[in-house]
Amino acid sequence: MLCKKCKKEIPDGSVFCNFCGKKQTVTAAKHRKRAHGTGTIRKDTRYKNPYIAIAPASNHGAGRIYIGSYPDMKSAQAALDDFIKNGRPQLYGSTLAEVYKLWSEIHYREIKKPGIWRSMWKWYAPLYDVKMSELRTAHFQSIVSKAKTESTADKLKSLAVMLCRYAIENDIINKNYAEFVRIPKFEKSEKVIFTPEQINTLWQHTDDKRVQVILAMIYMGFRLGEIVSLTADNIHLEEGYIIGGIKTEAGINRIIPFPPNIPDIKEFFRSWLSECGTGSIISVNEKNFRDKWFYPVLQELKILECEYVNKYWKFPEKNHLTPHSTRHTFASLSSSAGMRPENLQKIIGHADYSTTADIYIHKDISELIDEMSKLKR
Repeated sequence: MLCKKCKKEIPDGSVFCNFCGKKQTVTAAKHRKRAHGTGTIRKDTRYKNPYIAIAPASNHGAGRIYIGSYPDMKSAQAALDDFIKNGRPQLYGSTLAEVYKLWSEIHYREIKKPGIWRSMWKWYAPLYDVKMSELRTAHFQSIVSKAKTESTADKLKSLAVMLCRYAIENDIINKNYAEFVRIPKFEKSEKVIFTPEQINTLWQHTDDKRVQVILAMIYMGFRLGEIVSLTADNIHLEEGYIIGGIKTEAGINRIIPFPPNIPDIKEFFRSWLSECGTGSIISVNEKNFRDKWFYPVLQELKILECEYVNKYWKFPEKNHLTPHSTRHTFASLSSSAGMRPENLQKIIGHADYSTTADIYIHKDISELIDEMSKLKR
């Protein structure tokens, strides 16, 4: 090897030059030891970000607080100095996945159907391991923009907003960047309803319970989730109404009268009550209703063209009848029959009726039943 200074040949591995005495090896500069009480930075090469920042011990005897892991010493020192200056909490270095876990443990105890948010959470997989403090509007926007429908996009944004709000409450971040996400514009698809001819076909096959349920939904405005969750306690045959509903404050536990001029509907419920036990009077969940009741019977009656392929129903047309079409059909039939809008909105369970109708107009059960009497076959 050659001496670094005089360039003369010296034995390989020499620490000093035999001729000029120049030291040949370079010793890495040592980082100054941090002052007592200012925290610790240690290096662990087993991790992608090897520099680990740990806060100083608390004066109250609490354990050492892990702040986070960083790619270099400078970043770790900056995080530690920021902690000492601003008093960051233990969650400061949490990833999006860690924040979601903590948030969901609280949130899912307060709602009836957490499955919606669990499915939305899967969309955020690309951001699971990103630190919450590093996420910006563009990150959340990249996920929301992938949605195929406005409803999905809205739910994706709502989840992000709630996670950011939780992070702010715990001093992990200072700003809710998800609030600035924009919902993409979607073309509104035309709502498909049952035609009079299709409804007449259904009435010709009322010996089939699947058809009975569809007709009950058409003439009473149930959401699918509402009718499959009804139990005997919800049904008041002699009084002429059902108490049920889900989803919104306006929709929960609302009064849904039987249509007096269509007695068959009440008789459907009477027969279901005689068959059911303590559970749902329909005895089928939402997915099975779609896959094994709704689409198969409409296919059999040639009301809807569809095909079951690889565990999914396929349709030749984008806009086609769905279980929710029964609800739109009910609204259309009721409006055509002359039902007053504020009464229709109370029966169907929407919250967008006027303040006057909601606060100052108080409808009793008999008046709602009178409105339902406007419906005829």
